[in-house]
Amino acid sequence: MSSNPAVSVNNNEFERDIRQHEYELDNSEAQEVPVEVAPESAQEEYEEQQSFADTQRQTHKTRPVFLFMGPLIASLVLFSMIGVLVRVHLTKLFTYADQPIYGLIWAQMLGCFIMGIAMRTKGVLMSLSPAVDVGITTGLCGSITTFSSWQLEIYQQFFNTRRANHTRFKNFLGGMSVLATTIACSTGALRLGQMIGDEVRLLCNYYLRRWMSEYDNPLSRIDTKMLGGKPVDARDSWLGWNKWHLVDSILVTAGILSLVAACLVVALALSTRSVSIALLLGPVGTLIRWRLASLNSVHPRLDRIFSKRIPALHLPFGTFIANVIGSVVLAIIHILQTGAVVRPSAASCYVLVAMADGFCGCLTTISTFAAELNVLRPRIAMLYAALSVVVAQTPFLLIAGIYFKTAFVDYPVC
Repeated sequence: MSSNPAVSVNNNEFERDIRQHEYELDNSEAQEVPVEVAPESAQEEYEEQQSFADTQRQTHKTRPVFLFMGPLIASLVLFSMIGVLVRVHLTKLFTYADQPIYGLIWAQMLGCFIMGIAMRTKGVLMSLSPAVDVGITTGLCGSITTFSSWQLEIYQQFFNTRRANHTRFKNFLGGMSVLATTIACSTGALRLGQMIGDEVRLLCNYYLRRWMSEYDNPLSRIDTKMLGGKPVDARDSWLGWNKWHLVDSILVTAGILSLVAACLVVALALSTRSVSIALLLGPVGTLIRWRLASLNSVHPRLDRIFSKRIPALHLPFGTFIANVIGSVVLAIIHILQTGAVVRPSAASCYVLVAMADGFCGCLTTISTFAAELNVLRPRIAMLYAALSVVVAQTPFLLIAGIYFKTAFVDYPVC
């Protein structure tokens, strides 16, 4: 019995239609599965990050100022008070008869050394809290070191205020020795701290990658450029931090307790009153210096107008202004301590010494000065160093130098 050709053709077409339908169903199911598409280029990825950062900024604009400023101010106060204590007692420790080098240089070296470590371990500090990074660099290192007292030491060597049996040429050599040794030792200590900081950062990264995944590793999720910020807008410097961390709460508590303790010491311990008053005045100078740090950034409008014709536009004016103001105030204090204007009482001497060690010591800094010399171009760094020293010496020469030469008064009694 022969088969019908027409029926066979129809069956083949029917089977082919069924297979085509099944194939289309399989493809449609595969297309319904969501597929994550990677960015086509690095530019798109960068734009996504910028969009996220803008969203975070708009979110943080509505948050209270204290949420951002509280831990930062508390950190500056706490570490500033620690820095004052370290500088005062370290200077006393290395000040003795026939000392080979002036005692303040050890505090300068220590502050620059810690600054070098902090510069290389910024990501580690930021992973704890941005307030920790600002507190250690601006608060601790800036308060351990002091620019104004360094300038006073140079002035005293130039004018031989200690009345040593020297010629004028030996006085000049003494001033130049203090100038050169401080710059050399401070920059050397900063570089040593950077070398150790590199090893500390590598060690932290090694163990964190060993114990944590890439997602859980805090250092892999910290953008130090974005979180570093500037003190102009504290909210922008806290991008990515929606609430206080445990470290922030500890800093706020410790900052309040340190202020209360300093007030109690001023009221109860008379023998250490100058140091305790300096602890209260030191944070004021630190906060002023921190606010002036906003002037250290390059001004885009001036840079576009003048291009590279005026190198001075690239100088860190914030640190420069803070160091000059502190030097002017210390020159006035240096005159008041003689008793030529008004005979200082015991209480006045406490306040004058506290102003010199606390306010002026924390308003001015060598650690930031040395760090800026390290990152500036050589010619601009030399210009910045020379300008800072010359301008800071001017108030001592004009205020203190001329006054002592014309008034014929004795040197400081406080």
